[in-house]
Amino acid sequence: MLTSVNSVPLINPLHYPTAIFTAALVLVVGVRVFWLPRWLMLAVAVVIALGGSWVLHWRERQQSPLDDGALSREIRELRQQVGFLVQAAQKVQAQASRLLVDAPDLDLLVAVQEVCNQVQTLPQAVDQRVQRLYQTRFDGVLSVEDLEKQLAQVRRQKRRVGQLAGAQLDQLEATLVRNIQYAQMGQDTCIAQVTALMTLIQNTAGILQQLQNQLRTFDIHNQQQLQELRSLSETLQGFERQMTILVTRP
Repeated sequence: MLTSVNSVPLINPLHYPTAIFTAALVLVVGVRVFWLPRWLMLAVAVVIALGGSWVLHWRERQQSPLDDGALSREIRELRQQVGFLVQAAQKVQAQASRLLVDAPDLDLLVAVQEVCNQVQTLPQAVDQRVQRLYQTRFDGVLSVEDLEKQLAQVRRQKRRVGQLAGAQLDQLEATLVRNIQYAQMGQDTCIAQVTALMTLIQNTAGILQQLQNQLRTFDIHNQQQLQELRSLSETLQGFERQMTILVTRP
């Protein structure tokens, strides 16, 4: 791409043979068939070459990430897993709501509801993240700065959470450190980031399944079940915080 004037990018037509061919065809037809002045047709051909290349470039920038080979497969799988996760969160949230009728003051069930509600906002956030990842790949520039901001956010959270959540964040920290190293070496980490998010979503789905099983036979007077439910809820909250970090840009 050439330099831009007044924020409008100037595209190199040589990167778009179709635009060059169209401009040349118009030039030849105008001069040889319609006997128009060469200087006029040359100017028209230049405009067509520049305009055509800009339109083709714009279309490329608007193309779906699902057009991109290996990355497309990972994204399709990711979106499918997100859909399953949302369904699981809705079921758990409904079960918690029914139990709250008998135990309206049980903050633990309210916390489960809230985190399930947050999980259900994931599809839009994931789609936005996918677009940013695709744009990164299209531009050929991996933002080490963005990855480092995510890493700093993880490390800040580790200082504020307990041992269980801290252990979960350790895994995310290791993934981000590895991606930063890849980015600094000029390697594409888009698929790695999608895979990391998919792994986290699958782990979260497992916790939601355990919560669903727990709530089916939940006794609000059973202290052991309360403790197990609290542990699962904390784990779910930890996974939700990690997904928030991965799908939002600091």
